[in-house]
Amino acid sequence: MSIHKSETLPDVTHWLALEIAKVDPVVDLDAMYKGSLELDFLYQLLTCKAQQHWWQEHGIQLSPVIVNNAFFRAVAMLHNRSIEFNRSRNREETVWVRELLKR
Repeated sequence: MSIHKSETLPDVTHWLALEIAKVDPVVDLDAMYKGSLELDFLYQLLTCKAQQHWWQEHGIQLSPVIVNNAFFRAVAMLHNRSIEFNRSRNREETVWVRELLKR
């Protein structure tokens, strides 16, 4: 059994963000960010899956603190990206792209 390393947190965060993004139907990030039953369900499911994945693939036993921090960082990261995407959709810089797509 290997002990987790501090540099594992970004890797686990990235892995969890990818797993959250794969969920079908797509999760409502606004509701999740505020807290919801969906958040609780995904937390239980994906934190267990992350610990199992890291143990099987890397021989690393993740601490509950690492997994917890990584999960909520992943949710925050995806939520922030969603907000930025929605903000950028109506800016002048993106209007020309929409005009191209209409042609």
